[in-house]
Amino acid sequence: MRPMIAFAVLAALPTLAFTNLAFAQAAPKGTAPVPAAEIKQMFAGKTYNFTEKGHKGEKEPISWYLAADGKMLGYTGNGPSHAEGTWSTSDGKLCVSDQWTGAWGTNHSDECQLWARDAAKPTVLYRAEPSKGGKWAKFTPKLSGGDTITPKIEALKVKLQKG
Repeated sequence: MRPMIAFAVLAALPTLAFTNLAFAQAAPKGTAPVPAAEIKQMFAGKTYNFTEKGHKGEKEPISWYLAADGKMLGYTGNGPSHAEGTWSTSDGKLCVSDQWTGAWGTNHSDECQLWARDAAKPTVLYRAEPSKGGKWAKFTPKLSGGDTITPKIEALKVKLQKG
């Protein structure tokens, strides 16, 4: 009977490991996922500027405006392109679901950034972007109060209409 129990436990390990994506991505030792409410408080009503790995491996500057009501706007000068969608949080995750539009057409995207905090130094944050092949790294979010990207998006929409 014991071998059967051991087999059941071993069979369940992959499922258990992936129930918390932050730990499935091997978060840095001594960290814990940032609670969903704290992630929401950190980003709601602000423009979040960061870089991520682009399609060709280059660093791509991106800006997201994350409205308090869960709506999301995105802009990148690399393309250039803009997005509209929604954002949400859960413990250790900031997720967006959006539709990007540029001269190249449109593309739907669903992605999550993983967030963890150093347990010994709570002001130290770590971020990973598994969908972009990103690994965990110390990260301080670059935030601006309010929506700073709508003027760029509106100018891009005019440019795209002119073709």
